[in-house]
Amino acid sequence: MIYIEDDFLTEEQFTALKNKVDSHYSPIEPRELFDNYDFKNEPDKYILPIARSGDWLDSCIPNAPQCIPALKKMEETLINQGVQELQNWSSWFQYSVDTMSLPPHRDQAVRKSLPKDTYTCVIYTSDWKPNWGGEFVVGSPIFNDEGLVESLTDFTHSIEPKPNRMVVWSREEWHMVNALTVNDPNYVRSFFGTSWSSIESKEHDQNPFQRFYFTAET
Repeated sequence: MIYIEDDFLTEEQFTALKNKVDSHYSPIEPRELFDNYDFKNEPDKYILPIARSGDWLDSCIPNAPQCIPALKKMEETLINQGVQELQNWSSWFQYSVDTMSLPPHRDQAVRKSLPKDTYTCVIYTSDWKPNWGGEFVVGSPIFNDEGLVESLTDFTHSIEPKPNRMVVWSREEWHMVNALTVNDPNYVRSFFGTSWSSIESKEHDQNPFQRFYFTAET
């Protein structure tokens, strides 16, 4: 599932969210995000409190009320797309600087939901122009001899990270992010990201915490 909606928030709501995301940025150096990956050390992210109850207000109150309109509308959008038993899991602010990219992968399923029943929603909050790179690309995986994804083919989407654009995808979708090509050391691409579980699977008790998938197994 891929769903895109532009001008997702009102101008006032978007400006408040953008300012909040910008306020938590600390300078980062360009890096390969999955080299020597450590989920306990992610300088490119500011992670809000986990919504263990499933209620997204747990992430927003008291320190991030600027996120409330976005999360409320994300929830409404997912329900309108037919998602059942929806529960929020996490919310975060994420940043990339010039030359950074994101290699092919799938996002981690959460709680007891399968990847197809787990969702990521993002709202891009930074400026963007054509030829600046950073497109979100969806396609079919190509695996190497060790069973690890090394590239994508048969592309279905190349989504430009325009400000106030909301993108939602189910987590069985293989995707990557093209390198930023802004040629400006001060440019920062940013977005507000969230994750959601829905119907639970009877195949396992809880998804293992690994954040990303690089193989065909779920």
